[in-house]
Amino acid sequence: MKFVTAIIAAAIAAVTSAQSTWDFPAEGPCVAACTAAVGKSVFPLYDDVNSEGPFFFASLSFNYDTDISSSLYPIREVFRNGNDICMLGCPETEQEAYRESYFQKFVWYHNNKSSV
Repeated sequence: MKFVTAIIAAAIAAVTSAQSTWDFPAEGPCVAACTAAVGKSVFPLYDDVNSEGPFFFASLSFNYDTDISSSLYPIREVFRNGNDICMLGCPETEQEAYRESYFQKFVWYHNNKSSV
């Protein structure tokens, strides 16, 4: 049993080191609260903060995966629409920071999602 655990831990470490680091500044507390609340409403294990967590890429997919043939596409649209509506109440500086970082995060997600 310990051997299997060691293999799994080594595999996780290898995958984690194979991907580049998620190194983006936070847009602000309001945007973070919107993303977390809306994310958890569609996926209770939503976590877009812990880049080493088991649900990080699944959580990012709600914002950055655009595959319209996916069975999850309608849920992703609910997330995106809810997130956009929630963020309307955020300070303009946070909204602008979100818009400015979106494409960079989108590219990062697509460059790294296959490594998991």
